Amino acid sequence: MNNPLSSAEEGERLAALDSYTILDSLPEQDYEDITLLASQICQTPVALISLVDAERQWFKSNRGLSFRQTPRDQSFCAQNLANSAGPLIVEDARLDDRFRANPLVTGDPHIVFYAGEPLVDENGMVLGSLCVLDSQVRQLDAGQLTALKILGKQVVNLLTARRKALQETMLRRQLQASEARFRSLIEQSPVAICLFVGRDMHIEIANDQMIQYWGKGNSVLGKTLREAVPELEDQPFLTILDQVYTTGVPYVGRNMRTDLVVNGILKTSYFDFTYQPIRDANGAIYAIMELAIDVTEEITLRQQYQQTQKALQNAVDLSQLGIWKIDVATQTAEFSKVVEDWVGSTEPLTLQAAISAIDPEDLPQFEAAFRQAQFIESGGKLEVEYRLKNNTSGQVYWLHSMGQTEFDDKGNPVSIFGFSRDVTQDRALQLTLENQVRERTQELWHANQDLQRSNANLQQFAYVASHDLQEPLRKIQSFSTLLTQQLNGYQNESVMDHLQRITRAGARMSTLIKDLLTYSRIETRRQAFSQVSLGSIVEGVLSVLDWEIQQQGATILVDELPVVKGDTMQLSQLFQNLLTNALKFVAPDKTPQIRIEYAYLALDDLPAEVRPSSQVPSYHQISVVDQGVGFDIRFLDRIFQVFQRLHKKNEFPGTGIGLAICQRVVENHGGSISAHSTLGEGATFSVYLPA
Repeated sequence: MNNPLSSAEEGERLAALDSYTILDSLPEQDYEDITLLASQICQTPVALISLVDAERQWFKSNRGLSFRQTPRDQSFCAQNLANSAGPLIVEDARLDDRFRANPLVTGDPHIVFYAGEPLVDENGMVLGSLCVLDSQVRQLDAGQLTALKILGKQVVNLLTARRKALQETMLRRQLQASEARFRSLIEQSPVAICLFVGRDMHIEIANDQMIQYWGKGNSVLGKTLREAVPELEDQPFLTILDQVYTTGVPYVGRNMRTDLVVNGILKTSYFDFTYQPIRDANGAIYAIMELAIDVTEEITLRQQYQQTQKALQNAVDLSQLGIWKIDVATQTAEFSKVVEDWVGSTEPLTLQAAISAIDPEDLPQFEAAFRQAQFIESGGKLEVEYRLKNNTSGQVYWLHSMGQTEFDDKGNPVSIFGFSRDVTQDRALQLTLENQVRERTQELWHANQDLQRSNANLQQFAYVASHDLQEPLRKIQSFSTLLTQQLNGYQNESVMDHLQRITRAGARMSTLIKDLLTYSRIETRRQAFSQVSLGSIVEGVLSVLDWEIQQQGATILVDELPVVKGDTMQLSQLFQNLLTNALKFVAPDKTPQIRIEYAYLALDDLPAEVRPSSQVPSYHQISVVDQGVGFDIRFLDRIFQVFQRLHKKNEFPGTGIGLAICQRVVENHGGSISAHSTLGEGATFSVYLPA
């Protein structure tokens, strides 16, 4: 059957029907009661509440039929959709061209009579019909039609009430969902958020971040802010909240100091926060939402920066540094007051005025340094020293300037910034020191000349000692020997004793002169060292002392010795003196037993008393160990001194110079010598030479 409504009207009608969400709902007693009344009032076996959608008619209440819906093209009620004014009455459908072929007429339930009251909502949309049916011809009187109309309105009222209830339920659910989302948003927000309700500021909602700021735990929820955070009483926040609640004007606080008792400890923090008034549906303020961010760390860093900046400025002021910055493109500059004081400027100092104050002799090197700093290849480094003359006082300053150039992306110089330091006193001191150095150099030159003369005199003395003094001494020895031979058999013992004394004294004098000469040569000798085999040196010394070794029946054991850097003659003298002492200082009834031992030592392993004249990572230790008479360790500090003897001349011959020579040789080689002994049990002399 054709739709009696236009597509636009039908669209509006279907949308209205959907808004009631009634289709396919379960049976409800209120609707069942209406169809019961309609059936009884109209005396028909069938009464229906029929709702027509796009494809079908569906029965919300069905009295007398075995099915709950039919296709729309079989619907009697569909013909009633365009007639909102009154009921559709069909006394005999078999005679009506609109319905005679309808399956519901020709077949079960064999509809003959139909009366349908349109269900019209408050917007004039026909949703369907309250209808009564019969399988025989029937007519309704005025009272029955009126009752059918009243019952139709009641159906619409039920539908309207249903929609309103559903809308309220939906709004309630939406409100609950919105509130849940709001709470979730607050709780999950990385920013501290809370909601104060009412003028007393009850804490309705607060996320963990805000609760953590307050430091009181979850017990604050439900309390007034004044009760929950009592330390706010003497702070401005409660007053501000009351003003926002009263005026409805939001408040934004920046870097506000807040003193809070957090976990029992009073703590000062700084916050950025917003108090935002919240209004109800009627526009009345019922709550305030707070958003807060802890900026304590930022404030602390800012304070530290300000303190550091102040300290730096104080340091700059105390150091009297001149700070400057030059704009390369505009050739303008900014100068600190120190620079203006140097130049003597009473007005803002310009770059041209500052450059014009530079000494003309120093200007070329100053300009060259600034040009060089503007090339990116130079790294933008600037360092130059120059003189600058004060325009007012005429005082000349020596300035040392250092700077750094900033370049753009293309490598072009943008600006040069840096500082200058007054080095006038430094240069005056440097000049004084240079004068002193020149004077001292002159003095050292004269002293060197004196030393050269002294060395020449010493060489002359050595020549005299080795030639002029030895010559008469040899004659004394020769004549005393000749005289002793001529008086051989002479019976005067006193004369013979005197001659023997002269001979022995001459021999001692000769030995003493030779030792002194050796000592002086070692003291003054400064020839270049070379690689020397100590094994070869000791072998040569043993060859020289071969006769004494055989005479005394001495046993000498020698470890394998290293190669060192040194002087062959001096090292030979060193080991000859040490071995001679080991052979000499032996008890008359004992045979000399001597060992030459070797060890390689690190610097840290040297004995505490050993202090080499030069420090290297490692040393050669060569020890000469004997089993002779030894010496009292109390006299250790004397044995290496010139002319110091621990024994009488008639016990052990010698001049007391040998060990002093040994010490000089070792020190000449950057090493050290030490000794230890027990009286009567022998001695050990250890030489330490750089490895």
